[in-house]
Amino acid sequence: METLPSEPPSVLLRRKSAASQSESDHETSKAFVPSIDYYVDNQLPVDQLKKDVLVLTHRLEIARWRNIPISEYSQIKIVRISGALTNAVYCVTPPSKYLHHSPDHHNLPHPTLDSPNKPLLSRRKSISSLRIQHVPQLLLRIYGPNTSQIIDRSTELALLKRLSGQNIGPRILGIFSNGRFEKFLKAQTLNKEDIRFPDVSNVIAKRMRELHDGIDLTFDERSQGPGVWRTFDKWSIDAKVVLDKLDAKMTQVRGVEDAAGLGPPWSTKRVLRTDWKTFMEAVKSYKAWLGKEAGGTAAINKRLVFAHNDAQYGNLLRVEPPSGSPLLRPANEHKTLVVIDFEYASPNVRGCDIANHFCEWMSDYHDPDRPQDIHSDKFPTEQDRLRFIESYVTHGLDAYGDIDKIDRDIAALSREATIWRPAIHLGWCMWGIISAPVEHEPPEDSEGFVDDEDPAVETHPDAQALEATEFDYLDYASQKASLFWGDMVNLGIAIPEGVDMDYAMYVGKKWKHAQY
Repeated sequence: METLPSEPPSVLLRRKSAASQSESDHETSKAFVPSIDYYVDNQLPVDQLKKDVLVLTHRLEIARWRNIPISEYSQIKIVRISGALTNAVYCVTPPSKYLHHSPDHHNLPHPTLDSPNKPLLSRRKSISSLRIQHVPQLLLRIYGPNTSQIIDRSTELALLKRLSGQNIGPRILGIFSNGRFEKFLKAQTLNKEDIRFPDVSNVIAKRMRELHDGIDLTFDERSQGPGVWRTFDKWSIDAKVVLDKLDAKMTQVRGVEDAAGLGPPWSTKRVLRTDWKTFMEAVKSYKAWLGKEAGGTAAINKRLVFAHNDAQYGNLLRVEPPSGSPLLRPANEHKTLVVIDFEYASPNVRGCDIANHFCEWMSDYHDPDRPQDIHSDKFPTEQDRLRFIESYVTHGLDAYGDIDKIDRDIAALSREATIWRPAIHLGWCMWGIISAPVEHEPPEDSEGFVDDEDPAVETHPDAQALEATEFDYLDYASQKASLFWGDMVNLGIAIPEGVDMDYAMYVGKKWKHAQY
């Protein structure tokens, strides 16, 4: 059982800059992003898809892309670059002649006054038309099928506009019905090994601190409480429907129970390691225990910050700054790390976001055989966790005068990350269940996206690695449930009768049922 210090975290050590204090939350909502009611079908023949994408950039008036004639659509290049589980992500590259400035533009003739019959403005236009402007690559994101029940896209877009005003998150260039265009960043996505390196881990901690401190929550956001519980309440409703469908199918199958008697794959008992009623009773007990340990509703809501909630390695990029960029300065070096994909962002306590990141150390989404597996023995060690939290707590401090207070804050934040960890498991357990393909009808708003093969474009090798193996959502959900039961034991919370604790999974220890 883990030893937990008793003080709640008080991580309010860093002063905000004058600039950040003067900016209003409401200013960012005024930022205009063009949108259009149009579905992009990535199952179209390659030339038709390219034409649709180019036409869409014109209709959205995306800068410089409007200068590419529609007749040149076949020369653009579309490459799938991400095997994201909720999106299809592409890099859209203009025809090669638009990738760089025209090499001859320095030798263009200068306007003269020896043609009095031709207006000077007209002559300038004719000269500028000889130049070929550089057209930047775009990131094209097409939303996955059936994700509307998981992600509220209107809320996500409003949030991204708000973040953009603080220079956080992706720059949105245009929105269409089932996706959007974003600024393309030349960057390298981190992998499961990168996030374990101490130097990289420290940078992630600093960037997480800046995110938490960089966005002020509104009164309504704070009064609604932690997002982890609001999300669980929403997803659990849909999860119950999915599990009931699975159980209904299983009544037609006989003689296929597994050795533990948990029923045939997949059923409620197989996923949750118990029945739904017992599971929800345990959730209720844990939530009540957590409320007391964390100081009550008012204290929890006071400590809420803007949290990313999905800081897994695939959402962390290392940007390649151009020569002369301010990011090359030593003081800004950590800012070359960029966090993307704010689909699950919401107010949470700091420890909740930190706990989620620690849990992501256990996943390898590029495993060629079982990308859904959770490797519990890969959870960060106590030394790894304390180093991360120390970097988080001390980032931005003007001085280290009160060492004792820093130590207390580190211990308190470590405790907070530990006691909120079961809530993280619960959320992703529900996510896995409702993401599972259980022969349901596609929602109306999924028109235009087909989650089968995508014959129209190339696929980057990194994306191919993830897409080559099917992700088993129910298996993933069952492992998250196993982690929940293991953490309940670690925290000393009573386990109700009817739970098969033989399948409990404990962080830091190899699971005896592991497939790896």
